[in-house]
Amino acid sequence: MKKMVYQIPGVKPMPLAVGAELYLEELYRFENKKSMVSSSETPSSVIQRIDRNSFHIRLDDSFRLPLYHFLVNDRLFIGKNLPPFLAVGADKIDPHYLIELEYFGFSIERKSLLKDVKMLFPADDVVISAQELIWLDDDLLKHPGLKASLVKPQSQGESLYNLLPAVATSLFSPFDHVFYAQFSQQIIACEDPILEVGKQSLPKNFGFGLNRADVFNGAHKSGVVEGINLKTHVSKIKRELETGWEATGREQSLETYLAEGFYYPFTLFQLNILAAEAGKEVRLVDSEVQRDTADAIFTMDDDPIVNVYESFQRVFFYGNQWLSRVWFFIPPMISAKIIKRQYKYSSGEQHICIYALTLDYLLRFYPLKVGNVTGD
Repeated sequence: MKKMVYQIPGVKPMPLAVGAELYLEELYRFENKKSMVSSSETPSSVIQRIDRNSFHIRLDDSFRLPLYHFLVNDRLFIGKNLPPFLAVGADKIDPHYLIELEYFGFSIERKSLLKDVKMLFPADDVVISAQELIWLDDDLLKHPGLKASLVKPQSQGESLYNLLPAVATSLFSPFDHVFYAQFSQQIIACEDPILEVGKQSLPKNFGFGLNRADVFNGAHKSGVVEGINLKTHVSKIKRELETGWEATGREQSLETYLAEGFYYPFTLFQLNILAAEAGKEVRLVDSEVQRDTADAIFTMDDDPIVNVYESFQRVFFYGNQWLSRVWFFIPPMISAKIIKRQYKYSSGEQHICIYALTLDYLLRFYPLKVGNVTGD
C-alpha cells in the first residue's frame, strides 16, 4: 500500500527524525519569491515529529499561506490546495460544510469542502497522531481550467459573471457573494505584495439570521438532506456558538464574537487562497470606511446569459442533478419563489444564486462524490 501511494506523482514523503522540524514556508513555491512576506527571512511555522507516532504543527500568527491536512491510515497528508487531496481518497463532499456555509457564512472546526480535510489558520497549534508525513504537490491533480469566457464582457456584471467558474476553482468551494470575484480582480491589479482589506468592506451577512435561513429552507427539498436534519444541525451549531460566546462573559457583542472568532479567519483564509496564486498576501485591517453598496452588480434586468437569477433556474435543467434534485429542489416555480425571497432579503448580493452556480461548477467538473451519486 505504501509503495502505491509513493508512486503517485506529486506525493512526496517527508521523512523526519524524532525531534526534527520542517519549516512549512519552505514547502511553498511561488513564481514571485520576493512576495513571500509571511515566509521571508525568518520562517517560524513548523511541523515537528514528536515521536514515531505523532506530529506537531505550529503556525505563527502571521502565517498567511493556505494549508490543509488529511489523516488516513496513519498517514498525514498536507498541501496548499484542495484538489490534490482527491487523488489520495479525500473525494467526498462534506455536507456539514455546505450547511454551515449556507446558514452561517462560515464553517466551524476548520472544515473544508472535502470531508475530513481540515484547514489550518494562523496561530493554529495541533498535534496529530500519524506515522508518516506526506506533502501533496499541485501537479497531483490538474484542474480542468474553468477560465474560458462565457460571454464577451461588455459590462462590469458580465466580466464578474465570467469569473465565477475560475474563482470557484481557486477556492475549491462555493461562495455566496460577488465580493470574491471582485477581489480576484483587485489582487491581480494590486502592485504591492501585501493587500490590506478593511473588515468593513467584507460582506456583512454572516451568522444565523432568519431571513437568510428562509432563503435556504425554501431551496432544500425537505428538512433532511444526506441524512442530516437541517433544523437540528443548524440549532446545534447556533447553540454551540452562543455557548462559546457566553463563556467569554459576553464582553463583546455576539456579532463581534462571531466575526473575530469565526468569520474573519475563515474569510481571510479564502482571500489568501486567491492572493497566493498571484504570489501575494492579504491582511485584514480595521477600517471605518464603508464599502459602497449603492448599485447592485447583478440585477433582475441583466441579459439572460449573464443573469444570475435565470442561471439559478437553469441549474435545475442543465446543472448537476444531485445539486438540483437532491441537495436542493429548485424547479422553476419553486426557484422563482426563492429568488423573490432572496431579492427582498438582499438584492445586491444574490447569495443563493451565486452559491448554487459555483457549487454546480465544482460538481460538474471534478470527480466529487456526493451521497450515493458521483458528480456528473
